Amino acid sequence: MSISVTGLNFVPGLTVVLVGSFMGFDGDVHSASQVKRVLFVDDDVSILDALRNLLRKQRHEWDMVFALGGVAALSELGKGPFDVIVSDMRMPGMDGATLLTRVREEFPSTARIVLSGHAENDAVVRALPVTHQFLNKPCDAATLRGVIERTCNLHRLLESGATRAVIGKLDRLPSPPATYQRLDEALQQKDASARTVAGIVEEDPAMSAKILQLVNSAYFGLAHRVSSVSQAVSYLGLGVLRGLALNAHVLGAVEGTTVSRATLDEVQRTSLATAAIAKNKIGDRKLADDAFTAGIVHDVGRLVVALGMPAQFREISEISRATARPPHVVEEEVLGVSHAEVGAYLLGVWGLPYSIVECTALHHVPSRAGEPGELLTTMHLASTAVATVAHANEPIDHDYLAKVGRTSDIEVYRAAAAAYSEQLTAPSSANPAASSSR
Repeated sequence: MSISVTGLNFVPGLTVVLVGSFMGFDGDVHSASQVKRVLFVDDDVSILDALRNLLRKQRHEWDMVFALGGVAALSELGKGPFDVIVSDMRMPGMDGATLLTRVREEFPSTARIVLSGHAENDAVVRALPVTHQFLNKPCDAATLRGVIERTCNLHRLLESGATRAVIGKLDRLPSPPATYQRLDEALQQKDASARTVAGIVEEDPAMSAKILQLVNSAYFGLAHRVSSVSQAVSYLGLGVLRGLALNAHVLGAVEGTTVSRATLDEVQRTSLATAAIAKNKIGDRKLADDAFTAGIVHDVGRLVVALGMPAQFREISEISRATARPPHVVEEEVLGVSHAEVGAYLLGVWGLPYSIVECTALHHVPSRAGEPGELLTTMHLASTAVATVAHANEPIDHDYLAKVGRTSDIEVYRAAAAAYSEQLTAPSSANPAASSSR
């Protein structure tokens, strides 16, 4: 039985074959050795000429096609597959949002990027569900090249045969988080208020209870106990609440299933610590909320594997403990893919931002991204520091950190993780979210 990625409803015990995959990608995947095909779309000939000139050094690495408007773009797509489409937003006749919606429906294997200047808010909102990346004009060649390369690299990683094989064997997956999606839509509005956002969460009693439990844990160190979602918003901010809502949904989806309490507790402990450290340490403060969300979900794949492949998950856990090797290393040996790619696949289906999906997929091995990024670097430092305190056997991507000049931050992040050592090393039967606030 096949089901589309929109409106997913996974039934326990039903073997699922996903039609569409990472963020809606499907179909044939170009091998890494093939030249990338990139389609640029704009209604202004001078803009297309400028892009052609800007990226002239890429002509030996990319097969670039430049289409004047949406209709011409669809015609080019009909002639053959493209790895990436880069479209303007404001175009007469068929705007960028409409074009990319058509691309998602008719050519789902193509990654979708918006490169635009000023755009109306409603057009941006319409484009959000069908766009993997947003870039603003003017955009320099290095930035544009980096985004296209990273998008293709992640696309290929998550579309690998090993990832698809594991996903195809899963008996069930958590359904998309409806409350999180409503929160995300609300936060896209310029006039979003704390009261409105709190009201959305409060309509889901189970999620409200879980968020309050998390907020009052030792990880947030609040001086006073928080007793309402509205208070939680005031203390932590809208972005953090969105991350907690996602965490609560994932935990709620697997509680009461075959996934053990010990596994839930461990993932929750490490996720909360990683999220708190990443949010506090990231250099670009504009990315603080994204860093928190990335930390919250970076190990969601462990829960997905535990839920969908319980026998293999137990085998992996036993081998990891017996050999003192990290779970993700053993997973690659047993499954051919790690929980990181599985989790990223799910988050892509759920429509989370590209940057969060990338951090989830590559937080163990950021060097696979090709182009370095602040959010990914922070996630690698935070997650490895927390895992080292919790397990003491987590490898670090030293080559990547040396490349980005962040080797000296390893000890800084480990010191931050050490502050959570009591929670991270607590007996697995303990519930860290129930800890009293400091």
